[in-house]
Amino acid sequence: MSRIAFEMRDQMDDLSEADFKDTMGLSKSEFRDYLRTAADQEDNCLAQEGEPAPNFAAHTLNAEGSISSGLLNLSDLRGAPVSLIFGCYTCPVFRRQSDRMKQLIKHYDGRVQFVFVYVLEAHPTDGWNTESNRATGVMYAQTINLEDRAKVANDWRSAYEFENPVVLDWPDNRINADYAGEPERLYVLDGDGIVTFKSEQGPYYDNHLEDWAAALEKVVLSN
Repeated sequence: MSRIAFEMRDQMDDLSEADFKDTMGLSKSEFRDYLRTAADQEDNCLAQEGEPAPNFAAHTLNAEGSISSGLLNLSDLRGAPVSLIFGCYTCPVFRRQSDRMKQLIKHYDGRVQFVFVYVLEAHPTDGWNTESNRATGVMYAQTINLEDRAKVANDWRSAYEFENPVVLDWPDNRINADYAGEPERLYVLDGDGIVTFKSEQGPYYDNHLEDWAAALEKVVLSN
């Protein structure tokens, strides 16, 4: 489970119910439910280091923001290393880490195939909203269909100017289920589709991106 979430849990008993809700934006009971859900997702995660990455086929986001007619099949990318970047616009930590992601993507461009996987919203307006999102105007309800997801994903991509392929997870969140990818997560696969790096369950501290950087360097040198 996320180290950040663990630290929040450890601090919970030091705060009153009112102070915790004022700080976190949800009650202690709701936060415990969140932790249980995250733990269950990790327990059921199929993607494991040293094993073949679970295959998926999904629509991507076209350049103009529409949904592709065809599907991107992960297995079709074999032959060169792949890095899967899971995330969503309403995760403030994911947004904050964009600059370092861009640096690494640029550095390994042409040697690693970077693919974003856009998953369900971490902090929607109709769920666990955050003060950070309210302050920056990143205000979106939870997506319930592919069209909604494509719209929010396109707004995120336009705001941060990423140019890599963006896979849209299905409305039933099946890719997220296989990879336990929400609210953010990083994977590296070698040219044979074997998982060589699986980041911590997000959200994670910014310095964890350096572990990803080391994994990218290693897979490039060994490919």
